Amino acid sequence: MPLPGRMNHRPLFACGCVLCAAGLMAPADAAAGWPAYAPKGDAKRVEIPGEYRWSLANLYADAKAWEVAYAKAEARLATLGPCAGKLSKDAATLRKCLDLVFDVKREVLRLSVYADADYTTDRTRPEAKVRTDRAQALFTKFEKDAAWVEPELLSLDPAMLQARLGEDKGLARYAHFVDDLIRRRPHVLSKEQEKILALSGDLRAAPQFIYGALEEDVAFPKVKDEKGVEQALTFASFPRFRSSTVREVRQAAVDAFLGTMRAHARSFAASLDAAVKGNIFIAKARGYGSALEASVDDSAVPTSVYDSLIRVTEKNLSRTLHRYVALRKKLLKIDAVHYYDLYVSMFPSARSKASYPQAVAMVKEALKPMGKAYLDVLSKGLDPASGWVDVYPAAGKRPGAYCNAAYREHPIVFLNHMDELEDAFTLAHEFGHAMHFHLANQSQEFINADAPIFLAEIASTFNEEMLLDHLLKGAKTKDERLYLLNRRLEGIRTTVFRQTMFAEFERALHVEVEGGGALTAERMAEIYGSLVRKYYGPDFVMGPDDAYEWSYIPHFYYNFYVYQYATGLISSIALSRKVLSGEPGAVESYLAFLKTGGSDFPVRTLQKAGVDLTRTDAMQAAYDLFAQTLDDIEKVLAEPVK
Repeated sequence: MPLPGRMNHRPLFACGCVLCAAGLMAPADAAAGWPAYAPKGDAKRVEIPGEYRWSLANLYADAKAWEVAYAKAEARLATLGPCAGKLSKDAATLRKCLDLVFDVKREVLRLSVYADADYTTDRTRPEAKVRTDRAQALFTKFEKDAAWVEPELLSLDPAMLQARLGEDKGLARYAHFVDDLIRRRPHVLSKEQEKILALSGDLRAAPQFIYGALEEDVAFPKVKDEKGVEQALTFASFPRFRSSTVREVRQAAVDAFLGTMRAHARSFAASLDAAVKGNIFIAKARGYGSALEASVDDSAVPTSVYDSLIRVTEKNLSRTLHRYVALRKKLLKIDAVHYYDLYVSMFPSARSKASYPQAVAMVKEALKPMGKAYLDVLSKGLDPASGWVDVYPAAGKRPGAYCNAAYREHPIVFLNHMDELEDAFTLAHEFGHAMHFHLANQSQEFINADAPIFLAEIASTFNEEMLLDHLLKGAKTKDERLYLLNRRLEGIRTTVFRQTMFAEFERALHVEVEGGGALTAERMAEIYGSLVRKYYGPDFVMGPDDAYEWSYIPHFYYNFYVYQYATGLISSIALSRKVLSGEPGAVESYLAFLKTGGSDFPVRTLQKAGVDLTRTDAMQAAYDLFAQTLDDIEKVLAEPVK
């Protein structure tokens, strides 16, 4: 089991949109002096103004400096071995050795942050790809060379180990690490066995890299846009075509995309099958009853949370998601809802734009309730001159968005901003992560700073909820309210319902293999298709290739990752309502939650903030909100046009 810390796995100022015209969208800050730029997906990176390209100089001045740091970190791995066998000597030796191990790990992770960030901005450069591979290999070597630490600590009497923590002030930072280690005692192996597991790291990471290679190699046919002009269909452009207001365009794009993925399904199935077997291998090696149990136990989350999420979701489907599909069918005036009808807005006339400066102004205004100290850091990071953010898409740049950070360095936020209002929500989301990184890194020692994924997705979706509430309160027209209420539905549908469906699929895959079954592409499609039918209900019609959508989802390679998106939004809905309702102490509790990082068990950290996921009330509240939003939309639709 790895030592704490993750090895990571992101304008034109004129706007004539509905929300801008109504005053909901704050004007661009002209005083900022940010250059105008019209984003386009195939721009060369050098064509994008430098202000909108992040700087990684706070990590390393350039690739040469990275190479020097890499050599030093690699050499330091040899200094770990001499500590082996000495942890029981005395408190001072224990502290010295643990400090050395985690200092080397901090350097290794810093190298990874730079390599990954540099590569994702332009994946056409072989030398950048090589650096990411070397960073992964160095991390695997670190885990191998440090594999003796946990077994040796667990060979000590727990009472004596706890006593040592009180004998040296410098050991206090390791208190939670030791508590968690003792908790996991039954699943930590011998020194030799841990070394073997560590050596398997590159092999277990291979399926994800294979998926990435397949993603780059798959070629899709061109499709026609709304003007009848042929355009490139790619992983990056697919979401835009899928949400087209012209049904023929989105149907053709979905058919071409999923049909192509189905044609390569055996390759994708082989890579995903290998990932599933890797998870099961680790679970069996460590003596867990299932891969699910092993994965959630890494964050001390009971499997009951995972199971309750699926159970409560299933119980609410008929009053929520099935009703939603029926409403979508009615509003789009179609005979049945297909996959290609799920992503177009139910209120396309209210489609809105948001340049980057406008999105920044909106996010800052929405988060004013968090207080001046929070807002000052947020404002600094949002300013492109800060070097925190890489804003616009470019040829070779990875699609999507993410946030990462090296310890005690400012976070870096990766975007592909295309001046859509949805990009403002992405901005809020990623800067939720950024503020979590920043506050935890400044408040905690390295070993305790990194919040587990179970908590990390709360900070991001909390910011989205705050932005949505801000825009809804400022909505002045029927179209505005409908657009934003629809956005709330889509947020819960895609982040809670859809991710819970993914979680159920992921559980089913592992159960299939654990029970002696085989994961062929056809079997995966059979499992996935049955879940789609259950979740979307009687008004949804499956297309011939829809059941192969699983091949499009990279998160299935992240070992039971996706359920945390659902629990994250469920928790952030509850926490944001505490703040927005003015509940005494809610802001302070939330900021304390962010500062806690990974210094306590995640379920307990969340309980201190006011949400208990060992109960189902927060889950039910999210589904009640979804049902209430459906009611609100129907009420607004019934209002007379003024």
